[in-house]
Amino acid sequence: MGNALRLFVFLLALTAVGATAALTQIWVNHRALTRQHASDEPSDPIDLRAYQRDQQNAVGLIVTVSLLSLLAVALVGGTRPNTAISETTQQARQEMHQVEHLAKTNVAQEAALSLERAERRRVDENLQLQQLLLNEVLAEKIRLGRDLHDGVIQSLYATGLTLESARQKQAVDPAAADVLFDRGIELLNQSIREIRGYIQPPSESPGGMPLSFSKAVDVLVADLKGERDVLFLVRIDESAESLLAANQLADTLQIVREAVSNALRHGAASEIQIRLHEEGEQLALMIQDNGAGFDATGTGAGGGNGLTNFRARAATLGAVLKLDSRPGHGTRVVLTIPTLNHS
Repeated sequence: MGNALRLFVFLLALTAVGATAALTQIWVNHRALTRQHASDEPSDPIDLRAYQRDQQNAVGLIVTVSLLSLLAVALVGGTRPNTAISETTQQARQEMHQVEHLAKTNVAQEAALSLERAERRRVDENLQLQQLLLNEVLAEKIRLGRDLHDGVIQSLYATGLTLESARQKQAVDPAAADVLFDRGIELLNQSIREIRGYIQPPSESPGGMPLSFSKAVDVLVADLKGERDVLFLVRIDESAESLLAANQLADTLQIVREAVSNALRHGAASEIQIRLHEEGEQLALMIQDNGAGFDATGTGAGGGNGLTNFRARAATLGAVLKLDSRPGHGTRVVLTIPTLNHS
């Protein structure tokens, strides 16, 4: 009966030490997570000093429980001879030391794993942030390239046409040539203003108010036409223009600019139509020319970025783009735009 009692007490002591080790480790981890959530930056590394202090408290508690268990085992069977008690006490002490060593090892391993998990989480969050920033930079680079192609490059092309016309007229009509030279300088200054707008936020327009879509189209047509003998048929319905939202204006104008520029440069068109009207709860924009046309299934007019930019801007507007063209039959661009301001 005495041996059974001693065995029971010994097993109970081992259970108490193991339970204490597990509960103290849970307490240490909970404290670490609580401090991390309470910090201003949840992704900051764990406070090592506070964590180590909790670990020391946990180890101290485990040692205390181990010693108390050892004392309980030693006191059991007190009626036995001193020699037997001494042997039992020594054996129990050795076993308790082993349990204590195991508990300390477990606590240290858990601490190392917790630190490693926190470091991996911090590295993963940093990688995600870097990837997000990289995607934003790439998207901005694509947008800037598209705007430069559809805006500044077309303006510079119009300037080149104007200066070429001025050079041709210089010998026969110096006065007209001077007018064209002045117009070319004006276009260059406009291009400079456009480039500056990409570097810093744009300032107010000279009149203090932004241009309406119809007036912006008129300015665009005048810039691109230069001295070419081209008939422009422009019809912008006021009701349709009023439904064109401010954040739709820039992309819509750039599509008009690109289509007109392609018709003049690549199609050598003599007549270009620009039409904006309502179509149910949508707006329909059409740019049509009688130029040389091209194979719409290929890379696009001039083999450049025209069609790619068309599709990208249409996607930004949430619009549907349709382009029809055949060699010798001109080009027709139709853009169906959702009306954000429709009542």
